[in-house]
Amino acid sequence: MTQQQLFLIGHVVVFGIWFGTDIATFTLSRRVLDPSIDLIARRGLAGAMTSIEIIARICLPTMLALGLSLSIGAGLLDVPDGWIAVIWILTAAWLWLIWSVHRASGASELSSRLAMVDLVIRSVLCAGLWVAGVVSIASGSGPFLGDWLGVKVLLFALIMSCGIAIRFQLRPFAAAFGALVTQGSTPERESALAASLRRAQPLVGVIWGSLLFATVLGVTRMLPWQ
Repeated sequence: MTQQQLFLIGHVVVFGIWFGTDIATFTLSRRVLDPSIDLIARRGLAGAMTSIEIIARICLPTMLALGLSLSIGAGLLDVPDGWIAVIWILTAAWLWLIWSVHRASGASELSSRLAMVDLVIRSVLCAGLWVAGVVSIASGSGPFLGDWLGVKVLLFALIMSCGIAIRFQLRPFAAAFGALVTQGSTPERESALAASLRRAQPLVGVIWGSLLFATVLGVTRMLPWQ
């Protein structure tokens, strides 16, 4: 089995994990909102949701690294093959940062600082993907070769943009849930909790649709390379 085939298999596997954990997180979030469940159980569900959600966060950089590696290996991104190793070293550092944010969730100041660094990285990469995708399609000469790959890059940029937007949309969720757990359930607190999640739902739908389209587009184009 070649390195390219391994990257392709990894690409498909990570998609499955990402999509599955996203659905599980969304399903658990609906249970957390259910006022008929007692608060202790809802707090446990919220903890489970956070534990599963970190897997989806890890999948994004991994999917990006796999996609870039596949593009380089196929000659669709005109950079030396040695850049594959650089990409994975940087990805490993980013994954360590994401895990550190998750582990530091109890230490608010450290967690906030690490989360800000992660947000800056995501924002810069997202902006770069938007520019690279548009330029690739408009010029037809790269940096990503092939209109289909340019579209896939734009879809990934859209996914990252939605993820960043969701992060801001869900900021009131943690505060509302914290008040719910410590001070008890009231119609106002339940409403604030539900409203926060409701605002993020359309963005979640865009992410799922983009993931499906990008994966199908990529796999159908890459299968002939095996």
